[in-house]
Amino acid sequence: MTSSELKAAARNALKDNFFQKLLLLIIPLVLSVANNRITNSYSNDISSTFKDTTDKIAGNPDAAASIDFGPILAIIIPIFLIILLIGLIMGIILTVFQTAALFNYMEIFRGEKEEINLSTDIFRAFKDGYFWKIFSLTFVISVIMFILMFIPIIGWGLMIYFGLGWSQATYVLYDKLKHDEYQGVWDVLNTSKMIMTGYKFKYFVFNLTFIGWYILNAISFGWAQIWTMPYTTMSMVAFYEARIQDRL
Repeated sequence: MTSSELKAAARNALKDNFFQKLLLLIIPLVLSVANNRITNSYSNDISSTFKDTTDKIAGNPDAAASIDFGPILAIIIPIFLIILLIGLIMGIILTVFQTAALFNYMEIFRGEKEEINLSTDIFRAFKDGYFWKIFSLTFVISVIMFILMFIPIIGWGLMIYFGLGWSQATYVLYDKLKHDEYQGVWDVLNTSKMIMTGYKFKYFVFNLTFIGWYILNAISFGWAQIWTMPYTTMSMVAFYEARIQDRL
């Protein structure tokens, strides 16, 4: 299937009761916007500190020698660590709820789910007893990516490699839980890696076709996701379905 065909399949799966399907993602949407606002707030604090320092140095090179960088670093480093910590925690919480929505989207795409019960479907990660399995998968991936982020070049390359290889992990998790084949986090990650063998570049290119949506999300501080997230989420479901059916 081409990218256009995958997107058409996603639109077809979303066309009926779109508002209810959108609401399945309401908590991830709210958390995503909140995370963006918090991150931007702390980033502005860092920028303000840098600006004050550069203003003191500008036009007076000798001023640099008189500036005590200790207090400045004492402000910047904790803020930076707070941003990373908040991002990690919010990312895990967001992913748990997004995974619950994704499970619903997979059933909708497959025609297995027609009735949507928001009061239970939004919290199905807790209701179905999947929470710790979803949390464990999210936590392992997040920690590995967090560590690799601090390893220049090699670590960044591995982040991309693992990110593409493990991109189908959540979908794999759903199928393994559904068929009672769950054997732990590494089994899920290895299965995703196997599924993506030879398809990483195709998946990367498919994601690039949404670049306009991603830019719109960025300039709207995440608010555009209210309309774009259901579409991109269902499109990724379509990619997974086409891959496991050997239709890519």
